[in-house]
Order: sequence, then structure tokens, then C-alpha cells
Amino acid sequence: MNLGEKIFKLRKERGLSQEALAEQLGTSRQAVSKWENNQGFPEMEKLLQLSNLFEVSVDFLLKDEKAETESSEKGYYVSREFAREYLANAQKENRYMGFCFLFWAFTGIPYAIFPSHTALRMLGISVCIFLGILAWILALFSEQDKFKILRREPLLFDYEVLKELSSEYREIEKKCRFVAIPGLFLFIAGMLIISFTASGKIPWSAYHSLVFLGFAVGLAGFVWSIGKMESYELLVKNEQYSSRLLFRLKKRLREKLDRL
Repeated sequence: MNLGEKIFKLRKERGLSQEALAEQLGTSRQAVSKWENNQGFPEMEKLLQLSNLFEVSVDFLLKDEKAETESSEKGYYVSREFAREYLANAQKENRYMGFCFLFWAFTGIPYAIFPSHTALRMLGISVCIFLGILAWILALFSEQDKFKILRREPLLFDYEVLKELSSEYREIEKKCRFVAIPGLFLFIAGMLIISFTASGKIPWSAYHSLVFLGFAVGLAGFVWSIGKMESYELLVKNEQYSSRLLFRLKKRLREKLDRL
């Protein structure tokens, strides 16, 4: 561990926020943040204060340690900036996935409007499938590798950042549920009508294009809203996420592979 990692670890072990630590040291929160991110170095006076506050030697703070910490607070530290970048990236990915399902569901519109075995029907279906695949590919390539660690490690946040994200999540959840519930209703209603039509209980007609339109909009809205909520839940409810059995099994498997 380097100096920044040690300051962060010791601060978290004592339940101090960056503001609280800065107040005790007579400095600013920005200075503490820079120390922890190895973008700045505390003066000797501050090092002595840190040594006394955390009850460790100055030598311990300054000496690099390569051994892994066994602290129960082991995890990946997520800064406010990194969390914001992740949420923006996840929003872009969710948007593409929403369009993906929207276009795929749109394939039913040319099927309902145009007569069977016509070029227009096949062309319309092909275009919708192509656009759906294109949106799916864009969604896959929009995810940045640096954010994958958020699903691999327990996450650590400053109290103020987690509080801010939790407040946003409560507002986002209300808006997303407002979209997801009607979207789910349109999706189920569309599936029922299509099922009755396929079984011969309802005759096919051009009006089924409206059914597919509602089905597509409902499905896309549901996928987008659920994805947006999940991106926030990964951060805000990470303790529940990282305590799942599947998460722990994947983590142990990666650790064993790293030792090979």
C-alpha cells in the first residue's frame, strides 16, 4: 500500500469522512482527497498529526507495502467523479439497449401492415432487425472496461458521496417506476393480444400494427427504466450486491486464477 491507500484505509477504519479528518487536521477536504488519490503529499506537520491521530508511526505511513491488507474494509474505492462517469456510461448503454428492443419489436408492424410473401414486408422486417442488431452492438461497445471492476469488487465510498447517490436514487426510482409499470402493462397486453391472434381467437388485421407499436414502446421503456435503476443500485446497494453467493463465488474463482 502507498501513502494515499493507507490514509484512506485508516480513515475508513475510524469511520471518519474526508471533511471530518480535514477538520481535525486543520486542512481542507480537497487536500485530504488529493492525498488519498496520490495527487498530493502532506507536509511533515500533517504527517505527524496523521501519525498521532491514527496511532501509527510516520515510518509506517511513508513506507510502501506490497502485502495485501487483511482489513475487513477491503474493497475498491469509488470517487464521486468515477461514479459520475459510470452512471453516464450506463445511461448511454441503457439507451442503446432500449432502442435495440424497440426495433426488434417493430418487426411486427410491417408483418401486420403488408400482405404475406411481399417484398415490402420482408424489407420492413429486415430493416427493423438490422437496426436492432446495430443498437445492440453499440450497447456492447459503449461499456468501458474500467467500469467492469465495479461488478467484481465490494465498493467503498465517502459518506457524502454515498448519501448524494442514495438521494438521487430515490428520485430516479420514482421516475423509472412511472415508466416501467405502464411499459410492463403495454408489454403484457401486447403479448396477450398477439397470443390470441396466433391461436385464431382474433383475426389478423392492419390494426395489429398499433398493438406492436404499443408492445415495442412498452418493452423499450421497461428495459431502459430497469437498466437505469440497476446502474444506481450497483452503487447505492452494493453491500447487498456483493453479499450474493454468485458474487462471492466469482470473486474466489478470480483470486484462484490470479494465483496460477
